[in-house]
Amino acid sequence: MEPSEQQRRYARFWKKFWLLTRGRLDVLRAMDVIVEEEADPQFREVLARVRSTLREGAPLSEALNLQPDVFSRAVRELVRSAERTGAWDEILPLVAEGLSDGTFN
Repeated sequence: MEPSEQQRRYARFWKKFWLLTRGRLDVLRAMDVIVEEEADPQFREVLARVRSTLREGAPLSEALNLQPDVFSRAVRELVRSAERTGAWDEILPLVAEGLSDGTFN
């Protein structure tokens, strides 16, 4: 199944998020960079809401749970798993790949 433009946009977000955090930026700083660079105004607004929730001290999985129309349950569960296990470098590329190939919504 061919991924939609939206899925490709989300995949780019996760790939960028992974690369920034892998480069040792903390989650909040990575979100600052991504929000600033996001070209799609609607997606930028969603990401700004996620960033706001992070600033309030919530974990990423909780911030994503507040945006269920954007981040699928499968993606949210994988992020929750990465938080529990610390396996960010293994899980985030899987999320990006799953969105790129149409496995995830």
